[in-house]
Amino acid sequence: MKILHVYRNEPTDEVKKLVEILNEGNEAQEFKLYEAKEDADYDKLIQLIFEADKTISWW
Repeated sequence: MKILHVYRNEPTDEVKKLVEILNEGNEAQEFKLYEAKEDADYDKLIQLIFEADKTISWW
C-alpha cells in the first residue's frame, strides 16, 4: 500500500514513532508543508495524493 504523510509542522518524536509503525510493510512518502511555507508545490501535493492509497495529514 502506498501511504502519503502530509506534515503541517515538524513531527514530534511521538508522531515519528507512529509514522514508523504505520509504514511497516508499506511504501511511504512524505510531504513537508512546514519546509515550503508560502512556496509549497500544491500541484505536486495533489499528484501525490492521487497516487497514494492512503493519505494521512499530521496537523
